[in-house]
Order: sequence, then structure tokens, then C-alpha cells
Amino acid sequence: MTKVPEKVIFDEPEVKTSFFGRKYFVPPKKVPHFSNLQFKEEYKAVRAHVIVNPYSGKKKGSKIATLVKDELRNSKINVEIYETEKPEHAIDIVKTLILDEGDTILTIGGDGTFCEVISGFMDRSDDSVSNIPLGLIPAGTGNSQANDMEIIDYRDAVERIISGRVRLIDIAETKFMDGNNEVVRHSHNLVGWGLGVDSNILAEKMRFLGPLRYDIGVLLSILRGKVRKAKCFIDGHLIESDFVLLLIQNTCTGGDRLRLAPKAQIDDGKMDLGIIYHIGRFKILKLFNQLKAQGSHVWNPNVEFYRFKTLRIETETPTSINIDGENLGTTPLEIKVLPSSIKVFN
Repeated sequence: MTKVPEKVIFDEPEVKTSFFGRKYFVPPKKVPHFSNLQFKEEYKAVRAHVIVNPYSGKKKGSKIATLVKDELRNSKINVEIYETEKPEHAIDIVKTLILDEGDTILTIGGDGTFCEVISGFMDRSDDSVSNIPLGLIPAGTGNSQANDMEIIDYRDAVERIISGRVRLIDIAETKFMDGNNEVVRHSHNLVGWGLGVDSNILAEKMRFLGPLRYDIGVLLSILRGKVRKAKCFIDGHLIESDFVLLLIQNTCTGGDRLRLAPKAQIDDGKMDLGIIYHIGRFKILKLFNQLKAQGSHVWNPNVEFYRFKTLRIETETPTSINIDGENLGTTPLEIKVLPSSIKVFN
């Protein structure tokens, strides 16, 4: 008999009344991004391999790279710049880097670029993953990981790299299908299935709208009313149902700084799973408005949260998934949490 999965419990909501007499929930408190608040290691970077997505954040990646290069060189850190030219290029670049003691790998881009860098790093044949820290310099549209790490801008990110303070974070080994081929990626932020992926696919067609595209994508997806049946194995425990959404979080926020999983922490050895079961369009729309209200969706009776180390999603036909903001493949999907697997500057 499989063990019942760990459920995430939230405190009873505080209810307030607006000026117009309407009652509402006070948003849940966000837990610290790190469960371990102590810095255990310092690392002095001598050379930085900087992976740049020049198309990130309305094509500002290259401009930020120039500024970062000057800041680092002023601090006596040698800099090598590598610009990506196509999807998955960052994976190939990082896998083939010649790394020495004192090196670091920095990412200038969004969550998707950082996912590629981590995936290439984890796929290396040497032991650099246990010695060399990564740095994140936000230049994307969503920048969920940077937001949760409270990295304000490139200057703040560079200051953290120069200071050398390093923390360990969890990574999710994620296996999925791309046609007939099984693919492995390493997620640092979130994995989505269902309405969240539908909305992201639509949002990618409206990149000219900036962060607003996420809201429009969600609204259009709700109106379509698509529901999927799936088998969800949470640490071996089966939940089989009609779902609207399965959202897997390693961090608190996603998309345009939406507080999707207020109790998720990046170094607790587990990921948080939010489940929305089959409900009507009006209820979904109401739930989305609660989510936009900084996370009050957690008290919606149609939402459940679990915490896991392994997860598997099976569907009758392949359905799309999203990893760290990028639409990458289809089910079946298998996730294994790798605790404290990489070092990052913070």
C-alpha cells in the first residue's frame, strides 16, 4: 500500500472588508525562498563564462552583457561571452566548456535560458557541478527565479557574484517525450501541465504585449474550457481524475510574478504540486482572480497542494508540458527532485 502524499497545509485565511463592503482574503504570507538561511560557503570567481540569450526581454540580453562584462572586469574577473543562436544552444555550450578552479558560469536571460544552462551543466561528464557555482543575471520577461531570489537588476546580480556568497539549491530532473524520443531537462523553477501550458502557448504568440500576454493567454484558455484526464502518481500514490491544471513548483512565483505556491522553497528537498480539478469556466475565472490577488487561491475548495520527491503524469494521448516557461514536449512526464544539487551565487 502506497503512502498518502504529503499535503501542504495553509493557515486559516484572515478576512477583511473593503471600502465597498466586499469581503476578501488577506494574501498568504510568502515563506523565505531558502529554508536554510545561513551562508555556508564563499567562492572567489576568477573567470566568468557568460551565457547570453540576446533575444531575451525584448532583445536586451546583449546590452546587459556588455554592462556586466565591464562590471566584472573592474573587479579583476576575466570574462568570456557566449551568445546563444537557437533553442537548446546554451545546453551545448555549457557541456563543452573547459572549466578550471575559480571559474563560474553566468546566465544572462530568463528562466528558460537558465534551465538550459543548468541542463548542460548537469549533463557534463566531469565533477564541475560539485565545485563550480552558477550565477543568474535577469534579462527575461518573467524572471521568476530572480524575483524569488530578490535579485533587483544586473548590478545587484553582479554584486552577489563578486561577494562570493553561495547557496545550494534543489533541481528537478524532468523526463518527457519529444516525438518518439525521451528527453531529460533539469528544471529550477516550475513545470506545468494543463491550462497553464495552454495559456503559455497562446502567450508565446503575443510576445509583443510583454508580461500582459500571460493574463490574456490565461483568459483565452479559460474560455476554451479544455479539460484533461490523467493519472498522477505523487511519490507512488495515484490520483486519477479530470484535471484543469497540474502546476509543479520549485519556487514560489511563476509567470508575471504570480504567487503560485506560497510555501515552496528551493532547498527543502521537495517540490510543491498544485492541483485544480474539473470545474466550470466561471469558477476557474474566479480562481484565477484569486491567484492574481497574491496567492489567495490556496483557500479555494477546488485547489489542493501536495509536496513530493517523485512525480509521474500519464495521459491517454500525449499532451503538452511547459518547463521553466518554455513549451518543450509532451507526456508521459516523470520528475525526480535532486536535493542540493547545484551551487548558486546569492
